[in-house]
Amino acid sequence: MIVAHGSRTDIGSVRNNNEDSFFADGECQLYGVCDGVGGRAGGAEASRIAAEYIARTVATYRKQIDDFSKDIGQVARRDVALILERTISEASRQVRHHGFGDPKLTGLATTAAVLLVAGNQAFVAHVGDSRVYLLRQGVLHLLTEDHSLVNDMRRRGRAIDPSSMAAGYQESLTRALGVLDTARVDLLDLEVLPSDRFLLCSDGVHGVVNNEFMQLLAGRGTPQVACDELIGAALERGAPDNATVVVVDVLDDRAEDRAMRVRRRLEAIQSVTMFRYLPFADLIRVSGIARELTWPAGQAFFREDEVGDAMYIVLSGAAKVSKLGVELSVLAPGAHFGEMALIERAPRSATVTAETDCDVLVIDREGFYGLLSEESAAVKLLWGLVRMLNSRLRSTSEELSHIKTGGSK
Repeated sequence: MIVAHGSRTDIGSVRNNNEDSFFADGECQLYGVCDGVGGRAGGAEASRIAAEYIARTVATYRKQIDDFSKDIGQVARRDVALILERTISEASRQVRHHGFGDPKLTGLATTAAVLLVAGNQAFVAHVGDSRVYLLRQGVLHLLTEDHSLVNDMRRRGRAIDPSSMAAGYQESLTRALGVLDTARVDLLDLEVLPSDRFLLCSDGVHGVVNNEFMQLLAGRGTPQVACDELIGAALERGAPDNATVVVVDVLDDRAEDRAMRVRRRLEAIQSVTMFRYLPFADLIRVSGIARELTWPAGQAFFREDEVGDAMYIVLSGAAKVSKLGVELSVLAPGAHFGEMALIERAPRSATVTAETDCDVLVIDREGFYGLLSEESAAVKLLWGLVRMLNSRLRSTSEELSHIKTGGSK
């Protein structure tokens, strides 16, 4: 994949030193931003150590990453993701142990936001509140979720008034490199498309530049121009913290068919009630566990009373639903069926057969439960389940009411 990048860091208008670090390795297509935790001694040291260790260590896996990019050997997506996960987690030990024996470096800690482009995949990993965004077709999507006290409270549904919180609590992180010998790393991988632009930044940028203005500035000019514009916007707003940006462009324009397929998958997934209100990053996670298959006309997806373990989303073609040999409905593209199998191993209530050749997305229970085990997606998916069950209950109640009314005439 052909990429180009730009980068810039600035001390800001208030701080006496720059505790941000970044790396941009165009050869390995590896990029990252690390922000030394404010208010702790040695923040600049922490971010420098983490950035250098991550860049140096991932580079040692260059052959495996190249093999994955060229689709040779036995290197899988998960193997590449594990390279990032283990490296960033090990960086936590590097940072922590650097502070041993020097009282001035007590509490050494840093964030890390990392992007690796390999083949037609982008791998995103992060710890802390430095962020990774994706600008796709003019829309800016946040791919990471801040590991901060404020965001954790918000995610758990607690009302928050940041203005009433002490500044120290507003800035408190729930995860950072250097606190323990290992760190829990959030991971996401997605297919890159022509003209995708990735933006990595410290909170000195996203904390003062609102989303609408960031979306506007992020799309301007070359990657370097976008970096300069974003840093300039942070400075215009007082830049109370160090500000760092890395922008990465995907220049490959030979994959329009793949782009259409990726968009079709995401639109199909979002049409399902359970997934409709998921943020973009979580839609990507669902897409990652979905398999795209072709079902020949006349073949059953499943039969009545069979125990199922997967749901289906129709991408093209038509599927027929029948019960006791009686046709109930025909499902067109965008329809989905079998989703209750993600919740329990119960007999299917009807038979579904491909009426024509069908392209479908298949999501199985094992993959779905894997997503539920991820803290960042679990609560949102569970709320989606509640909405789906509520919709089913309302529909059943309306049908029963209609039957009752019809029977009384």
